[in-house]
Formats: sequence, C-alpha cells, structure tokens
Amino acid sequence: LRVVGSGPAGGSLAEAVHRELQRDGNRAKSDGPLLQIDNAYVSQRIISISPSSGVAQEFLDTLHAQFSVTGNDHKVLLESQPLLVENSFSFNSASPLATNEQQITMQRLLMEQGARQILRRVLNSPGFRQQVP
Repeated sequence: LRVVGSGPAGGSLAEAVHRELQRDGNRAKSDGPLLQIDNAYVSQRIISISPSSGVAQEFLDTLHAQFSVTGNDHKVLLESQPLLVENSFSFNSASPLATNEQQITMQRLLMEQGARQILRRVLNSPGFRQQVP
C-alpha cells in the first residue's frame, strides 16, 4: 500500500498511516495500491469557558479528510469516503504553557486514530480484499 496525502494535515495523516502499517510489519511498495488522502485538515472549537475568568477550558479538535484506494491499473478499490475523528481536551488555567504541549499531543492522537480508522476501513473493504492476496 502506497500512501499520499493532501491538505494542511495530509502529510501528518499519511505519516501516521505509514507508522501504523510499519507497526504491523508492512512496507510500502512502489507497485502496491494507492491510498489517497485528500483535503485533510484539523479544526478546533472551544466547547467550554470558565464562568469566573472567561478563559476557554475545553476544546474539541476535529480531523477532517477524504480517502480512497486505487489499484495500479487505476481501478477503484475503495470509493472516496469521509473521515471525521473528534477528541476533546481540557485546559488547565494554572499552567498556561501546557496548552501548546497538550495541543501537540492531541493532534498526534487525532492522526493516530485517523490512521487506524482509515486502515480498518480499507482492509475491510471488499474491493481491496479481492485485489490483495
């Protein structure tokens, strides 16, 4: 399986898919099916605010993307599908510097969850299973 990604988070999501594949002992092959990840981006929304200080306390990060799989012969093995992964995290106002570290950790977690979801859906798709022995 070859993996390419586009969009602001496409590279990070493609790398997360590669890491998940490598964990299972798989390697990308230049002649393997192509997993195309399109329009990947992360949005963030405030979901709670401290009534006393007016500071945001909880955020919702959402990973958005589309993905599809085609064979070497350009035959569609898996039609384009949406990906949506959400995670919330809380902000500790006593430690403002933790926010950046929390955000990096949460985005890494989003990418890992997105990669696992993509691979689960690809590997369970009938078109892909018929193509790969």
